[in-house]
Amino acid sequence: MHQPEDELLAEALGRINYGGKIASRFLKNDISEFDSELQLGFGPALERVRTVLVELAPGARPELEAAGTDRVTLRVLTGGGALNLNPVVVTVEVTRSGEQTTAVHVRAIAKEGLIKQRAGQKTAERVAALLNGAGPSR
Repeated sequence: MHQPEDELLAEALGRINYGGKIASRFLKNDISEFDSELQLGFGPALERVRTVLVELAPGARPELEAAGTDRVTLRVLTGGGALNLNPVVVTVEVTRSGEQTTAVHVRAIAKEGLIKQRAGQKTAERVAALLNGAGPSR
């Protein structure tokens, strides 16, 4: 079942610190989104996205949010910000747009406290670099 991003972030913050789950209700979201087009067929593009998400969150398996013949949505919970301690939810929608092109929509969201870490924005930028073939950028 699809779990809202705020709920996932609250639970992740609660695992770090019990008060984090309660405090998350009062924290603003740092959301970053971008669209990209990969010069790959749908199958290879989907595999590249899975590889990027696994690299982003080692040990985690990307969760299937939605699937169809021409559109698949994957989600992973990873770390961002200082020492990768700020939870970030990354959702990637992969859509067939042509025979050898695939559209990709990436959304990264994290909670922002008093110290602005821009974990959502920086994670989205890291996903963009990895999708474009750059090496690990940790």
